[in-house]
Amino acid sequence: MKITRLAILALAVALTAAGCGGGTGGTGATTSFGTITAFGSVFVNGVEFSTAGSTIVLDDVPATQNDLRVGMVVTVSGSRSGTSGSATRIEVDDAVKGFVEAITDANHWTVMGQTVLVDDQTRFEDDIVIVPALGDFVEVHGLVNADGVVAAGFIEKKTAPFPAFEVKGFVKNHDDTSKTFQIGTLTVNYAGATINDMPNPATTSWNELLVEAKGSGSLSDCAGNPVCGTLTAAKVEPNGPQMQDAAEFEIEGFVTSFTSPTDFVVGNQRVVTTGSTRFEGGLQSEIAVGVKLEVEGVLAGGILTASKIEFRDSIKLEADIATIDLGAGNLTLNGLPGITVTVNGLTEFKGGASSLNNLLVGNHVRIRGRLGSGTTVIASEIERISPDTRVELQGTIDLIAGPSGSEVVTILGVQVDTSTVGFAFEDVDDNVINRAAFFAQAVVGTLVKARGDLVGGITVTWSEMELED
Repeated sequence: MKITRLAILALAVALTAAGCGGGTGGTGATTSFGTITAFGSVFVNGVEFSTAGSTIVLDDVPATQNDLRVGMVVTVSGSRSGTSGSATRIEVDDAVKGFVEAITDANHWTVMGQTVLVDDQTRFEDDIVIVPALGDFVEVHGLVNADGVVAAGFIEKKTAPFPAFEVKGFVKNHDDTSKTFQIGTLTVNYAGATINDMPNPATTSWNELLVEAKGSGSLSDCAGNPVCGTLTAAKVEPNGPQMQDAAEFEIEGFVTSFTSPTDFVVGNQRVVTTGSTRFEGGLQSEIAVGVKLEVEGVLAGGILTASKIEFRDSIKLEADIATIDLGAGNLTLNGLPGITVTVNGLTEFKGGASSLNNLLVGNHVRIRGRLGSGTTVIASEIERISPDTRVELQGTIDLIAGPSGSEVVTILGVQVDTSTVGFAFEDVDDNVINRAAFFAQAVVGTLVKARGDLVGGITVTWSEMELED
């Protein structure tokens, strides 16, 4: 019998929950899987969870909030009301533990045969920023983006005694005869491993399952090798949020499989949408493999029915390319001064371009991305389109200055003058509204989109601004 990837993924979630006692599902329960973004309590997916009385688990051992770091990926179980919640359990879900085998450039490392993407949002241990070097043993926290690719949120250098080697990713080339499979370029031997929570390998292929494999190794395993040999696994288990059913469930991750805009997979979690699903920061038609989303909804039978989907890459830009720096891997845009767009291994190129090398100064491009440090935008998608004078800038409002009738709105450091005669305002449903109604809703932190035209190759005459979900 042929088992589809979505069926296997749903089975993996169910098996994971079963292996962990079934989770904490039920009416009123909340589970949130995502990256820690701040402390006070713990902020995950925009919700501040109180940790008072909560159980925190790191590397399968009890821990405290002091052991947590911004950039770590966690599963938070508890309760929630709006943007506040109370955590009963927090489990840290790291991605890779092993030696840094290669550093191709500042943004591309190799650890345990996995490509680790490092950008200016990746955090390192301590305020003095302890950045590991080639040959160091590291623990990488982040989200699996694709086969053998991890987008790093937090990286910590470890010293002897080293913890067990560990790798998380999608299975390929599963062979139960040899008891091996691959994750990225790493071969995993599970002949002596505990696999109680996995499907029967004799009857079910593990290919495309998201799993975690743990084992042991030594420094000699890596000497002179591009990959640390074969990981001899002590345990292989499904990976992902430890829940099967939850009335309120959130997951942050990359789209890893796509059937249609109403049926796709985030990480290892199957997501379906309905006519009442609300979209923020993007359109349903923009969902594709590699897009980073935050999904909220009801989880039942291993399927997440989305009530809200938020595009984490909510910044959109459109303009002519002003400069390209191939060495630094970035570009700037005419009419959007101060914004630097950087690319990495996750950036998807469209419109006949396959990399930054294929773009030229003067090309008109559309860009989707997320905010890095300052006014840097980390591009998830760059599309070359037909020449145009059109300029677009979507982002959150930094500042509103000036008297009523001639407000200047600053977005990503760019000042948008709204005093032009005939300047138009729209609400989230694209309905034209007056200035007063717009600024009654538009405040610092509100997501908006501004449109205009480039005049003389430098100056933008802004003509329209709309509220975005």
